[in-house]
Amino acid sequence: MNRRDFERLLERVIATIPAEFLGKVDNLSFQVEDWPDPETLDEVGFDDPRDLLGYYRGWPLSERTHEYSSLPDVITIYQRAVENYREETGESLVKIIRETIIHELAHYFGFSEEEMDEIERIWAGNHAVEGSGEGTVDS
Repeated sequence: MNRRDFERLLERVIATIPAEFLGKVDNLSFQVEDWPDPETLDEVGFDDPRDLLGYYRGWPLSERTHEYSSLPDVITIYQRAVENYREETGESLVKIIRETIIHELAHYFGFSEEEMDEIERIWAGNHAVEGSGEGTVDS
């Protein structure tokens, strides 16, 4: 998939995130890159760039004080890593992107990686992706 189509798909998936979450988002930018750079991989402790689908870089809402700068926080989605994951798992791009965005938004809201592991374990056991358009927007 070319970058432009991937970015359009990302925008469509972001639009499906419930308003009660998106309405609380302030000064956040979504970006797409092919792969994480070596510095980001080092930061998260990964060796293989295929293992990192997305990354939140910023100051979580729960930790912001008067020292918070006006530069936007960034959620980066790694297109080639997402596409590679799709090839490995057979899951739809919509589902992978949606789950990655939700995970990174949780970090934006202040959830730790450990808290996210627990939430994702519960999510996987109790929730099917609804309204994702799975199978309808993938190529």
